[in-house]
Amino acid sequence: MSGGRLELVDDTETATGQAFLSPRRAAERGRARLEPGHKVGSGLCNRRHRRNGKTRQHKVSVCEATGLPRLRDRHQALQAAKTTRSRGLEVCIFACPACGGVHLELTASQEPAVASVPSVPAAAFLASLESRKKRYVLADIENPTRGARASCRQVATFWDLIKKQAPGIAPHDHVVVGASRSVARRYRRVISGENVKWVVGADAPDGADHALLAAIDLRRVARDFDELVIISGDHAFADLARRAKALGLTVHVVTAEHRGKSPMLSRELAAIANTRSFVRLEARKQKQENLARIRQVSGRMRPAAVDAA
Repeated sequence: MSGGRLELVDDTETATGQAFLSPRRAAERGRARLEPGHKVGSGLCNRRHRRNGKTRQHKVSVCEATGLPRLRDRHQALQAAKTTRSRGLEVCIFACPACGGVHLELTASQEPAVASVPSVPAAAFLASLESRKKRYVLADIENPTRGARASCRQVATFWDLIKKQAPGIAPHDHVVVGASRSVARRYRRVISGENVKWVVGADAPDGADHALLAAIDLRRVARDFDELVIISGDHAFADLARRAKALGLTVHVVTAEHRGKSPMLSRELAAIANTRSFVRLEARKQKQENLARIRQVSGRMRPAAVDAA
């Protein structure tokens, strides 16, 4: 501040050791992060300020498995996300089992690849909005898609049914969707909303499960919500469902039904749940199935030939 006027210094350090960026430099840095192959987190560092106003930078170590900077914990990753957040970028924070640390990854936000499937909310859902329970929805998207084998259009249809029919998501509900890094890149654009948050796990076995279980504060959920909705049939959520019921929450388990395959639903989780719902990723080909059944039934009911006397 000089003479009652704030001066922007072009990427230089002030007497306190803090750096200010001009709009031009900020725009240049934002464009640099969007360049292919650019490691956004490679410039992350811990700054220690000396008395003379200069800074000493210590770069964080790099994970050999992912090639990303290794951060100490999620708190440090959130602080780094605030300093590196730029318009047009999406922040992805996940724990890494390879190095035992936490990684921060920024990607360019994109428009939804698949438009929302148009549908009309069920009448029962609309009628219950004023009096329905307040729900906390925990979605392991890898389970109903059988390990991310479903297409983006199938997931969009599935999520549209979840929002508007079974169980239905109201504006006062809170939704947390979990997936591994690769699955999140694929499905994140088709599952979105004002009350939808994503947590990302490592590309490792049960990475999404660990991320979801680490993200939920069950006591706070029991205080602020009436029902816990688990969109998964994985047995990893059985203990969470049991503890939720002990805290007074009702538990609703939702999983997908695939043609010719049994639902991926743990018996233990199914026994704990107060309510169970099955949602199809694919609509049945009713016309073909009905014709086949009609032929089958008509063949059985065909009268036997009678010999003439």
